Amino acid sequence: MKTPPYEPWTEVSGVFRWRLGIRPLDLDRWIEIDEEFDAEVAEKQHVMASNPHTAFCALDNTEAEGAEVAEALRDHLIHHFPDRFADLSFDDSLHPLDAAGRVIQEDLVVMVEREGQLVFGAGSVCFPNRWDLRSKLGQTMAEVHEPVSLLNDQLGPVVDNVLARLTPDRPVWRLGWGVIDTDDLYQPLDGTASPRPVDAPPAAHYLRVERETLRRFPRTNCVLFTIRTHQLPLTDLVALKPESARALAAAIESMPDPIADYKQLRITGTNIANWLRSA
Repeated sequence: MKTPPYEPWTEVSGVFRWRLGIRPLDLDRWIEIDEEFDAEVAEKQHVMASNPHTAFCALDNTEAEGAEVAEALRDHLIHHFPDRFADLSFDDSLHPLDAAGRVIQEDLVVMVEREGQLVFGAGSVCFPNRWDLRSKLGQTMAEVHEPVSLLNDQLGPVVDNVLARLTPDRPVWRLGWGVIDTDDLYQPLDGTASPRPVDAPPAAHYLRVERETLRRFPRTNCVLFTIRTHQLPLTDLVALKPESARALAAAIESMPDPIADYKQLRITGTNIANWLRSA
């Protein structure tokens, strides 16, 4: 059994609203490596071999930004995890961001400056939570978030302000969460994911927690998002952290209908919340 490394739903108070929850990032903790490392990196290799055009894409002329990210990532891994990465090198035949994304559990998205604004420049995303990487290419952050119900209304100016104020010496991190009906980390919407379960009962659902870091790089002024996905069965949460399970039930019940729809909990949420309490 596993306990969640983070519990952002316990911070929900009253009616659910989108929140950034930005925290200063200690760069010593930029990248996370845990007992799932070997399995998840192997799964990334499988995804990249099976669906390379779904899992990686980039605008033209983003190699400089990718190279700056890859250089920083390589230095970080060698310094902080020398036993695992002492001889680390990247595949020079790949886009630098593609090569970098294949050796860690995090997914990587880089925003690049084009015509005076940040746009989605490239991504190595093997574990998307029901969104499509390629559809975001070239979009501003507001355009990326447009499908997320109420997010731009509640946080659009805040997100823009955070990105404008982000400097290389002040990286940050935040958390997101959801509940889904499968333990498959690869969940794009382009038809390449495995079929979803039909009418999965609450006990067959999984908690999905995403730890995101945001870091600006000095040479190219790009902004890198890392997305580390943690996942565990709801049955583990109920068994090991019942108070947290009750807080999750309350957070699900507090969602306005548009947000519950976006999180795919409009129909199942009540049953899941009731089960979390009764179990």
